[in-house]
Amino acid sequence: MKDNTQIDLVNETDGDEFIQTIMLDLEDGTTEECEILEIIEVDGKAYVALLPLDKDEYHVYGVVEHGEEIEILNIEDEDEYEKVVKAFEEYFDDEDYDDEDDDEEDDDDEDDYEDEEDDDE
Repeated sequence: MKDNTQIDLVNETDGDEFIQTIMLDLEDGTTEECEILEIIEVDGKAYVALLPLDKDEYHVYGVVEHGEEIEILNIEDEDEYEKVVKAFEEYFDDEDYDDEDDDEEDDDDEDDYEDEEDDDE
């Protein structure tokens, strides 16, 4: 598990898409490169969702800024951790939902237009 890890930002491109990654120092002395998915605030504290480049599941951590340096912290409190995980799940669901909503609104507009045509006949 990662604990009190200083991060080094690395900027990469994945095809046409720009991704920002960090190198995490793990407790076992190894490092792991992770994509920064998002940083959100929950109850006045900052948290980050990180996706290891070789894995399919993201992890959440606390974030503390010390001037220009950023520190990644494990979330030790189980209730706090669950609250943060739920907040990220809702955030990512809303992001997907917004895209679907736009498509559904477009479909609804088309249906309204077709209904108006039917009423004219």
